[in-house]
Amino acid sequence: MYFTDSMSVISDLYPGSVMSSTARKQAPRLARPAARYFKGKLPKGVDAADTKSDSEEEENLKEEEDENVDIPIGGESSSEEEDDGGVKQKVQQRRPPPVKKGINVALKDVNISSEGKVIVAGREESGRTFEEEVKSEPGEEEEEEEDSSSEESESEEDVKPTLQFRPVFIPKRGRVTIQERDAEMEDSEEVIKKREKELAERKKQSHDMVADTIRRELAEKESEENVPDVDDTDGVDPTAEFEAWRLRELARIKRDKEEEVRREEEREEVERRRALPEAQRMEEDLAHAQQSRDSKPKGQQKFLQKYWHKGAFHQDEEILHKRDYTEATVSTVDVSLLPKVMQVRDFGKRSRTKYTHLVDQDTSRAAGGFGGVAPVKINGQAGESSGCFLCGGPHLKRAHQTYTMPRKVKVAVVGSGLAGLTAASLLSTTDTSESNTEFECHLFEKEDEIGMDASSVSMLHPTADGKAKKEWRVDVPMRSFQGGYYKQLISMYKAKGIGFRPNNFSYSFSWLYPSFKSHSITSTLIYNGASGRSGFGIPSALMNVAKPSTGISGGLKRFIPTIAAFIIFVLTILELLCNQLRLVFYSTPYLRPSPFVTFEEWIDYSTPKGSVSHWMGFDESWRRFCHDILVPLFSAVTSAPRKDVLRHPVPEFLEYVWLTLFTDHYVVNQGVRQVVSTLSKPLENIHLSASIIDITVAEDGTASMHCTNGTSTTAYSGFSHIIFATQANAAASILTTYAKSLTKPNQHTTDLIQCLSKFTYIPTIVINHTDHTLLPDDYRDWRDLNMITLPHDQDFTEEMKEHSPEYRVAPECTMATHMLSKPSDCHPSFPTVFQTTNPVIPPQESRILSVGRLDRALLTVESKKALQELSYEDKKWWQTPGNGTFRLGRLQGGPEEGPRIWICGAYAYTGIPLLEGCVCSARNVVEQGIFRAEGVVVKNQPW
Repeated sequence: MYFTDSMSVISDLYPGSVMSSTARKQAPRLARPAARYFKGKLPKGVDAADTKSDSEEEENLKEEEDENVDIPIGGESSSEEEDDGGVKQKVQQRRPPPVKKGINVALKDVNISSEGKVIVAGREESGRTFEEEVKSEPGEEEEEEEDSSSEESESEEDVKPTLQFRPVFIPKRGRVTIQERDAEMEDSEEVIKKREKELAERKKQSHDMVADTIRRELAEKESEENVPDVDDTDGVDPTAEFEAWRLRELARIKRDKEEEVRREEEREEVERRRALPEAQRMEEDLAHAQQSRDSKPKGQQKFLQKYWHKGAFHQDEEILHKRDYTEATVSTVDVSLLPKVMQVRDFGKRSRTKYTHLVDQDTSRAAGGFGGVAPVKINGQAGESSGCFLCGGPHLKRAHQTYTMPRKVKVAVVGSGLAGLTAASLLSTTDTSESNTEFECHLFEKEDEIGMDASSVSMLHPTADGKAKKEWRVDVPMRSFQGGYYKQLISMYKAKGIGFRPNNFSYSFSWLYPSFKSHSITSTLIYNGASGRSGFGIPSALMNVAKPSTGISGGLKRFIPTIAAFIIFVLTILELLCNQLRLVFYSTPYLRPSPFVTFEEWIDYSTPKGSVSHWMGFDESWRRFCHDILVPLFSAVTSAPRKDVLRHPVPEFLEYVWLTLFTDHYVVNQGVRQVVSTLSKPLENIHLSASIIDITVAEDGTASMHCTNGTSTTAYSGFSHIIFATQANAAASILTTYAKSLTKPNQHTTDLIQCLSKFTYIPTIVINHTDHTLLPDDYRDWRDLNMITLPHDQDFTEEMKEHSPEYRVAPECTMATHMLSKPSDCHPSFPTVFQTTNPVIPPQESRILSVGRLDRALLTVESKKALQELSYEDKKWWQTPGNGTFRLGRLQGGPEEGPRIWICGAYAYTGIPLLEGCVCSARNVVEQGIFRAEGVVVKNQPW
């Protein structure tokens, strides 16, 4: 109501404003809560006028209209009045709308002074409502009490309420500013006292700051006086200072180098781990975890011991790693002295358990029993996922058979070469739990080291800084393999996590012209490797045709021979390519000759016939290619003399050419030692320095191995299978002793001995040296593999044959010298090491580092026929050689009444006796022989 009345007053004062032309509705007000009721009194906020009757309201309204006679009824009127300054102002007034209920008070004597103030009935208006003035005045509670008392008296006396003035707008020029009010307040006594107090506090703070500054300066001055003079000794002893700097620099270089080596080893380890299969990686993780657990201290826990962990926060890391977490804590009661029923955890509680330990529980069953994982019944009913609770089988628990321990089968592997390691590794790592069979493998080796790495040598070379020496392991003989021919070997290396890298060797073919005092080695062909992708090199013999000379005539003399040498080289390469294409054509599987045709017979058979070929020289070119290139090449592969290479069956050579076409050579990253350590890791029974002298048979049909180390004899019994992974002649010698010990003659053993005696072995010498005279005379002709052959019309004299016979072989062999790559951290002054296989001329004894003597199996027509009794290829009529299924021969395994005897090795498999034959024959013996004989079914292939 006050807001509406004030708007009407403002519109009367300022008729030109918007408010005067637009009628505004009264804003809705929130309902006020009812005041406390007193007997005989009106509630607070209710006017006495509201209690009057309608007739009284009309009379009052009429009286008010009579009093406001100065306001015309017709509407608006204007009048001029003088304010205090004598200025006339035109005031427009409008009669307020009639109000049906409530009090409508008309204002009289409204004037505006020259300062812009509004004066109503001689009183200056403040521009605030009556309620705001009441709230701003002190003694609010007392006035409220007075108002309430006055209201009560008015209600009692039935008197009209006190007139209240409407709020009046005050122009800006008529207001009292905040600055004026603050200025008046500044002159008050309280403000002056407050200002003086603040000034005194500021003076005290300034005084304290000055005192602190003086004290700090005095302390700094005292500290400066205590600091001694700078000890400047630079340049006093330059030699000692330089030596100290040199030691620091060397220490820094060593530290950086060690850090680099550590990072490189870490990178190699990461690459090796990434290349490992998931199963082997998990096995290494478990082994590392077990090693970590074993390295930590272990204590003995007490009965029902509790351990309260104190946390690892703010504790020394070394203490945490070496801490014994099984250490007993302080306990007030010894549980072992309590009665049996109380010797449990949480005795008397609802959550107690009836078990203290699992010592008295059967936890040996992997799929059932206590803690088993076998499916159980669902809601007491057997369903599709239910089964035996003990073993998880499809039967019910009442039909479960008694648990039996796995059957153990002992196998003896004689020989620790690649064939023996492969067979032993397969027997030890293959999962045979489904067949309830467990194999216990024993590996016997007569040498002090595992046979595959027994001939290798270790050398000490100075490191790059020259302060220490490091071991360098050199494989003897060189172990390299080619991608197309060694499929099973590569698959096994990948499955076992053995890393290898491509290493495409380059070749040089040379002729050796011997003499007693000196010799000459001249290169005829330079092959840069990579299956011909790297091209060919010009031998130095052709480039040396042009002798150096001066002048124009000398230039022509050099130019003409150079052009002639280049033309000869091009023609030679074209001839070589044509013969190579002809060799590839004859090596296709469908064009190969019969299995027992020798290499010499095949050369005569494949030589071009006809007068045209003879006139153009094709026949002579082909013979020269076979005798000068292929014979030395296969002589180096088989380590055999020329005559034995010519008597070798040719299908194996053609198979080698066909499979290795456009493939890469590979070498193991860390050498043979990595292969030996990986394959022998799962083996638990390795017997070194155990030379077998006798094999006896017990009454139960098992065999006993009697071994000697030179001083004592040891017997190992209970073997159901014996695998001979040695040379054929060594296996025949042991079987001969075994046959003599039999009470009954065994025809199978006799036939096996006769079969093994048909395999031929040739002695091989491998020398590591630093004598470069076993390479071509011109160092420009040196390559990774240097094959040197004696010409057909050359031979050693008797005097030459008697010279150093222990360091050389027959002149008919091809001398292959391999330039070994030095380690990356080797000192540059360390000489280059060469490895020569079958040296035709001996190196200087002072330059010999090591000498190894080996026996290599040689495939002949007779041994190939005997091989059919050990291994043969079962192929269909449409299959090519090498694509069929290889099966064991009739002599493998022997009679069932005694120990089963098996033969494996490089010679016991089809093809050239190489590493591939070792892996394939060992796998066939284990999978097709022992597993089938014991009724073991393997679902997952090893590789």
